[in-house]
Amino acid sequence: MNEASENPDLNADSLELHTFCAVHPAVATTLRCNRCGRLMCTRCAVRTPVGYRCKECVRGQQDVFYTAANMDYVVAGIISIGISLVASMITMRFGLLFSIILGPAAGTLIAQVVLAAVRRRRGRYTGYIVAGGIVAGALPAIYFSLLGPILFAALAAGTAYSWFRYGR
Repeated sequence: MNEASENPDLNADSLELHTFCAVHPAVATTLRCNRCGRLMCTRCAVRTPVGYRCKECVRGQQDVFYTAANMDYVVAGIISIGISLVASMITMRFGLLFSIILGPAAGTLIAQVVLAAVRRRRGRYTGYIVAGGIVAGALPAIYFSLLGPILFAALAAGTAYSWFRYGR
């Protein structure tokens, strides 16, 4: 007699070998990536329109869309710092209300200028570079006047980042 027939608490499913997530070896799973077949737990699975895929396959698939070179990041940083410096000095002269109105518009303008300068090549980190450049460009104005340029930099950086992150 086999073990399952001797003990009614055991069934064929409990005797099956456990498989474990490739990233989290302590987590048992039966879920596999539908592209590479890698075992993954629910924390590692990414739901796509064609089924669940591992994060590595999704990242590799998204890399096709990112065509920016390293020089594009430098150009994006220089342009965003320069335009932000000028815009934050202007907003320092006109006050807080003008900063609230101009911040999102300036973020959109900076994003459009950067996109044109890098010939519409997208980079995984371009949004971060532009948002950081906007804040860095506003630092001299922040030194001279506090609230207006800080608000401008926050609104412009947020708008530019979302422009690059979520599209036009």
